[in-house]
Amino acid sequence: TAVVGLPEVSVGVIPGGGGTQLLPRRVGAARAAELIFSARRVEAVEAGELGLVDQLVDEGRDREEALALAARIAGNSPVGLRAAKRALRLGQGLDLRAGLEVEDAAWRTTAFSGDRAEGVAAFNERRKPQWPGE
Repeated sequence: TAVVGLPEVSVGVIPGGGGTQLLPRRVGAARAAELIFSARRVEAVEAGELGLVDQLVDEGRDREEALALAARIAGNSPVGLRAAKRALRLGQGLDLRAGLEVEDAAWRTTAFSGDRAEGVAAFNERRKPQWPGE
């Protein structure tokens, strides 16, 4: 039942918080322009089809599903997550060769970390990792 949009131009401002930069990266420049310039609100199903949202859930389960996703993410290596975030952020908009260099640098920060050692040990021992975060 959710409705999403960037209605800012309808009240005399523009989308902030990266709205004019992030939306075109998700849905393309032309579609982003239409959504921003028209201040059109989009219902959940269309938002999913356009790629505006990552997941649709049943009404009333949004908080539960968001917390479950957060728990899945939080259960992973802090070192790995930081490095993956950095690679995604810094690689955005680069050509493939440069993006792979960013990724390699981020990978090297994890390769000899305590989290990597714990992750491999936990996998081999078939247990849940206890991440040292280093």
